[in-house]
Amino acid sequence: MMKHDSYPHYWVNHLSFLLRRSLVQRFEAEGLDVSAEEWAVLLILQSVPDLTATELSDRSMRDKTTITRTLDRLERKGLVLRLRDTKDRRSVRLSLSPMGQAVFEELARIAQGLIKQTLAGIAPEDVEQALTVMKRMAANLTEEQHGL
Repeated sequence: MMKHDSYPHYWVNHLSFLLRRSLVQRFEAEGLDVSAEEWAVLLILQSVPDLTATELSDRSMRDKTTITRTLDRLERKGLVLRLRDTKDRRSVRLSLSPMGQAVFEELARIAQGLIKQTLAGIAPEDVEQALTVMKRMAANLTEEQHGL
């Protein structure tokens, strides 16, 4: 018999749910109307600007339709800019708007508080080991999908 809570997969999913819920509650408490999905997109665009929607879709592991809807919402909120690529006018590049950068700084401050809370009492070497294990698990799935 499989006991659901004896697998790391259950705890990864459980933690993901708790993190998303807590993050959105903290954003709302600060008067910021940003979903967890939108935060994930802003985080990627802040660290890797000038991506196309396809590149963003690949990095976020979300389908193109979901990314397009998320980008539409972020653009309506004034947080993301879609700009034609100067070298290839068929391509649209994405970046944070000036307002998006300012809002990102507030969101990052809030997210850092959540990260600090979740890591409280956990030794740095345990965090490193957990990262190593999760990266290996992800690589196992990636290799499977690519037939390696």
